Amino acid sequence: MKGLAPSLRESILGPSYFYHRRIIERSKNWTASDIRQYQEKRYRALAKRYGAEVTQKSDYQRNLRHYTRWDAPMLTRTVLTGGTSGQPLRFKADILARRQKERAYLFDIWSTAGYQPHDLRVVFRGGSVHQKMLHFDALENAWIISPSATGERQLDALRTWILSLEPFFLHVYPSSLYTLIDLLGEDVFRAAPIRGILAGSEPFSAGERERLERVFSIQIAHWYGHSEYAALAHSCRQCAGFHFYPTYGYVELLQLPPETDGLAHIVATSFNRVGTQFMRYDTGDLADVGAGKCSSAFLRAANIVGRSHEFFVDHAGRKRSLLGHVFGIHGSFWGEIQDLQFVQEQAGALRVRAVPISGANTGLVERTLRRSLPMVELEFEYVPVIRRAANGKRRYLISALTGMAQPRD
Repeated sequence: MKGLAPSLRESILGPSYFYHRRIIERSKNWTASDIRQYQEKRYRALAKRYGAEVTQKSDYQRNLRHYTRWDAPMLTRTVLTGGTSGQPLRFKADILARRQKERAYLFDIWSTAGYQPHDLRVVFRGGSVHQKMLHFDALENAWIISPSATGERQLDALRTWILSLEPFFLHVYPSSLYTLIDLLGEDVFRAAPIRGILAGSEPFSAGERERLERVFSIQIAHWYGHSEYAALAHSCRQCAGFHFYPTYGYVELLQLPPETDGLAHIVATSFNRVGTQFMRYDTGDLADVGAGKCSSAFLRAANIVGRSHEFFVDHAGRKRSLLGHVFGIHGSFWGEIQDLQFVQEQAGALRVRAVPISGANTGLVERTLRRSLPMVELEFEYVPVIRRAANGKRRYLISALTGMAQPRD
């Protein structure tokens, strides 16, 4: 894609991309009345089909066909969520239009850090378990760093390689960003030709994004999204809150009792026409409704309340993002377990607590995790249940070790 003007690079993204790009731009000037008019028509059609009760993951696990439209091999494919509430949810997603729609919205968010379609990215987010440290995805114009191949022996090569690149955007989880800074060293990270940082799927702690931008003189685009493609919100520089795109899906913030200090369940209705349609779907994600105003008419949350960053310590004493090593794993692994938790009592060792399905291939479970976590010794413990928090989620890592060091000012 190098050398092509942005308009030419965009031209290959497809008609759905351009449709959503246009409606995103129009919606930025909408009033609350305009948003309500757009959403009500789509919401009422879905409520007539599925009812208006709040749904849970179990509803889709029991009766996926009921919530799925136009399910055919050439139109849909099976997708698994990331599993932050236990066993990932399987559902059907549109093969063609969904990808184009996602690109329109993500590129809009990423543009706040200066990104243009098909600019070079370096991805350090997990989901890639290769013996080789680097893999190039030509379709995405992205280098993917495999976290499992970033042991101490590979780090000099990683540092040399990243300094040799043309300017790029770094695509990370907030927790994997800290890990990468530690692996490279702050001096190398500062010297690397990073144009901007694209960070999603986890929250930053209060003021942390702004601090990182100040420390490294770099812009960070930050967002929250559903794996089920029902809700998407971008972090706003004007008000420091999160705004939910009204054309992506219909989002409600259902407030919890007053003693929860303004917390609310994020309940989302998807506007996808093909595949699984989520109706008032509550994944257990929480938002801080909080105070604050903005010129945007989009639904606003002061913050998204997610789990804290979870780091384990490897053989070399380095603190690594658990999310970056484990929860991007694809394939049949998640179909063998119902729940998962890690316990660390000493550096370089993890105890894996897993709830297997009946007749689980535990050999596959153990091989997969050993490939993803070669920098620690693993001990496996199969248990009938893992205790969770009141919102249905649980700590993935229970650690007796110290927290993650932050980049210094």
